[in-house]
Amino acid sequence: MRQFLRHFFTAKRRGHGVHSPFAYRLCEEVLYSKDVFYDFAVLQQIREELLHDKQLLEVDDYGAGSKTFNGKKRLVKNIVKKGISTRRQSEFIYRLINFLNSKNCLEIGTSLGLNALYMAKANQAGRVTTVEGSYVLWKFAVDLGSRYHTPTINYLHGTFDAILPELLNSSVPFDFIYIDGNHTYEATLRYFKMGLLKNSESSVFMIDDVYWSPDMTKAWNEIKSNPLVSMSIDCFYFGLVFFNREIKEKVDLTLYF
Repeated sequence: MRQFLRHFFTAKRRGHGVHSPFAYRLCEEVLYSKDVFYDFAVLQQIREELLHDKQLLEVDDYGAGSKTFNGKKRLVKNIVKKGISTRRQSEFIYRLINFLNSKNCLEIGTSLGLNALYMAKANQAGRVTTVEGSYVLWKFAVDLGSRYHTPTINYLHGTFDAILPELLNSSVPFDFIYIDGNHTYEATLRYFKMGLLKNSESSVFMIDDVYWSPDMTKAWNEIKSNPLVSMSIDCFYFGLVFFNREIKEKVDLTLYF
C-alpha cells in the first residue's frame, strides 16, 4: 500500500510534464488513449466466456508461486478474475504492439492464453511465441487459440529456463517481450538478460507485477538502470523498458495507469 500511495502521488498524468517526444506520443496514443479497436469487442467476448467457465484446472506453479490461490486446483473463471491481466492492461498491450508495429512478440508466461490472443490480433502480420511451464495451462491456451483461429501464435510448453536459451539462440530479434512468470528476483533478471541477446533498438520489454514483492521491485530497479536501457516507464502494475539509441539522455518516467 505504501508503494502504491507513493506512486499515486508522484506519477505524471496524461503526459503532463513528459518532455520526451516519443514518451509523450506513447502517453497520448497508447497509455491514455480511448480509441476503441474493432478487435476489442471480440476479445472482450472471449474474456466474458472465460469468466463463466467453471472448468477446474490443476495448475503446476513454478518460481514464487501464487499469492492469490491456495493449492493447485483452480476454476478457470477465478483465474480470469484474479490471476491474469485485467481488460485494461490487455488492451494496453494490444495498443502498444499496434503503435510500435511489433512483428515478433514473445510472452514468458502464457497462463490461459488470453493475452496471446490480444498480441496476435494487434498485428496479424506478425508472430507471437508464448511459453508456459504448466502443461494444463498450456493445453488450455492451445485449445483456446485453436477455437478462435489464431495460427500466428506458437505455443511452447516447458520451463522457461529449459525453453528460452534455445528459443533465443534460434530466433530473430523480438520486438516485444512480455515477462509474466516466475516472480523471483533471480529469474526476472535472468529472463531480462536472456532477452537482451535478441533485442533490437526498436524492442520494448514489459515486466509484469514490478511491485509484487520486494524482490520483484529490486529486479525492476536493476533492469531500468541497465546501461542498454534508454527509457523506462513505471506504471506500478508493470514496467516498460526501451532501447532506442536516438534517446541520448536516459529517461525514467513514473506514469499513472
